[in-house]
Amino acid sequence: MKPEFPAIDQDKKVSPHAQEVEFALILSRMINTVKEDPVQLRLSIYEFARARLQIDTSWADQTERERFSAALETAIQGVEQFSARRDEKERLQPPTPSPQIALGASAAEPTATSMVTIHQVNSAPKSVVLKEVYSWPEAVSVAQAQTRVLLSTLARFAIGILLFGTVAAGLAIYSQRTSLLGTSARAPSPATLVAKPAIPDPAQQSLVTGAVSQGSLPFPLPTDYGVYALNDAKLSELNVLQEQVPDKRIAMSTPINQSSRTTLPDGKARFVVFRRDLVGSAPDRIEVRVVARVVRALTFDAKGKASFTPISDAWNIRNLSYEFRVRPISGNPEMLMVQAENPDFVLPAGRYVLALKNQGYDFTVAGKVTDPSQCLERTDAANGTFYSDCQKQ
Repeated sequence: MKPEFPAIDQDKKVSPHAQEVEFALILSRMINTVKEDPVQLRLSIYEFARARLQIDTSWADQTERERFSAALETAIQGVEQFSARRDEKERLQPPTPSPQIALGASAAEPTATSMVTIHQVNSAPKSVVLKEVYSWPEAVSVAQAQTRVLLSTLARFAIGILLFGTVAAGLAIYSQRTSLLGTSARAPSPATLVAKPAIPDPAQQSLVTGAVSQGSLPFPLPTDYGVYALNDAKLSELNVLQEQVPDKRIAMSTPINQSSRTTLPDGKARFVVFRRDLVGSAPDRIEVRVVARVVRALTFDAKGKASFTPISDAWNIRNLSYEFRVRPISGNPEMLMVQAENPDFVLPAGRYVLALKNQGYDFTVAGKVTDPSQCLERTDAANGTFYSDCQKQ
């Protein structure tokens, strides 16, 4: 036996969705207003376009967003001017009233469905409920039909203008991104060919720049990459040592057994560095490290007796150095001039290396060696090898 539920009086039932129905009424009034007023229709579309543009250009910076917004406002002004002229023309030629279309059209014609006015349940409570929905054939006058056609045409025209503006903005964004990435490889127009001079080949441009700089500078410039000593307006290439230049916290490097291949007549030397890896990352100063010669070694025999043995071909890079300033060479971005800050500075006679990123470029200054830092003595003991400055005898 099924349980029986008490009957509910449908006329006295209070709707649990009163707020939703109120919103539906507001939306319905707004839709009817837009449908009946072309100006309100255009304003709604404009506001939608502005909101959509803000979403689509959220990735751009403030300047780009302002530019796109100005373009949209210009398009809106154009649509408004066109619509104003069209509305004025329509007012000059108002449509003539036509007889009403009879109800109960043929069964083959489709019937439109509408919603009747929403009724209130009682006069005492102010809550509103949706009670019933009916459908019936709608009688439409010819004037109303023409007005709807006009509104539909205006809506399609406005949407078309906005779509065109969106496509144009997209094309502008794509073009700008492509130009920033350097992929816009288009053939120049005849006007561009006439306005802009021909750009020479980069290799020819480098040769021209080198020729101009060669003629304007008071010293020669190298043609091959490398490090060169400039002395008496003459370039001398410096050779790279196989041994790395140690950190300045290390007093001595590993022994060097080869003599220097480049000898300068005096210590009034400057240096020209021609290296591509230094472009944009050149140091402010470059060190010239002392390469001291080991003149003798102190050894001990089996009985512990000490003896000095002369040494001819042994050098060590020391942590003693001279700082030289670095400046660019005009017209040659890959070349650097390295010179002493004091123009009267002269390197003492002896052997040196120009230190660049743990690489040593070797050279010797001719003359009698008098600088004590250029002379070393080595002690070969059972617990290791030690170096010291030469003792005066």
